[in-house]
Amino acid sequence: MNLARFPCLALTLLLLFAGCGRSDRTNAPPPPIARQLQFGEHEVHYEIYGRGARTLVFIHGWTGNLEVWKHQLGAFPGYRCIGVDLPGNGRSSRVEGAAYTPELFANAVRAVLDAEHIDRAILFGHSMGFAVTEVFAALYPQRCLGIGAIDGAHFEVADEPGGPEKFRQEIAGFAGGMTNEAAREAFIRMLFLPDTPSALKDEILSASRTVPLSIGQAMIAGVGTDWKYFLPRTVHLPCLAVYSPAYGLPPTYRDDFARIFPQVEYHDVPGVSHFFMLEIPDRLNSLIAAFIEKL
Repeated sequence: MNLARFPCLALTLLLLFAGCGRSDRTNAPPPPIARQLQFGEHEVHYEIYGRGARTLVFIHGWTGNLEVWKHQLGAFPGYRCIGVDLPGNGRSSRVEGAAYTPELFANAVRAVLDAEHIDRAILFGHSMGFAVTEVFAALYPQRCLGIGAIDGAHFEVADEPGGPEKFRQEIAGFAGGMTNEAAREAFIRMLFLPDTPSALKDEILSASRTVPLSIGQAMIAGVGTDWKYFLPRTVHLPCLAVYSPAYGLPPTYRDDFARIFPQVEYHDVPGVSHFFMLEIPDRLNSLIAAFIEKL
């Protein structure tokens, strides 16, 4: 059809398509912003997704990176989401010989919030990332709107003679056994189920192997260094806890967890591995969305 013969129709179509283009650009989420932050001797990589008055921070676990949260980052309209590569992991710098402790990691997260002028946030930690979240909440409770344990590693040190030393020895033994790549792989494979997709296993193992094993050992040993944060405590913050069968938790775990986190909202997700944010993202995201809407 020759649109030159129908100027009104041509103008209408032009405006229609132009309007659609403007609408798409206006409604489309902004692209993620990648940043590097100098934090002491470390460079910390983090990424910002979306925009909003409230901020969600996602913290990965042992020898991981922010990509483990790829289905969560940017999945919550109206919220700013930040994924952090902890020092020594992901695209953050590696400093051989550094003390990679939960306290160091918590302060790295605080530095990211400071750099972005964020006063308060909701923090979600996966695996060892929840230990980081707990330390952050202990150091900076006024900066936490809430916290989340996504198959979170939750440590408890007995407040009795010899309790801290026993804990340190157990952690040191675990770190000392992480001497080669076979040990790394065996540990990670324990967290899968028999039917965990091979592609997911390969993704997790490949990400872990990018972190030198010496740093992996230091991350484990750092938990023992920071034992004081894991003494008996009560955390008065809203808490979302979502756990898989991967840890083989005892039947009393839910009640024990609730004694420490009396404001917990607890969920079991059966039939998935330790890395279920990659397996059932829609289910997890719905739990997170419902939780943050209450805060």
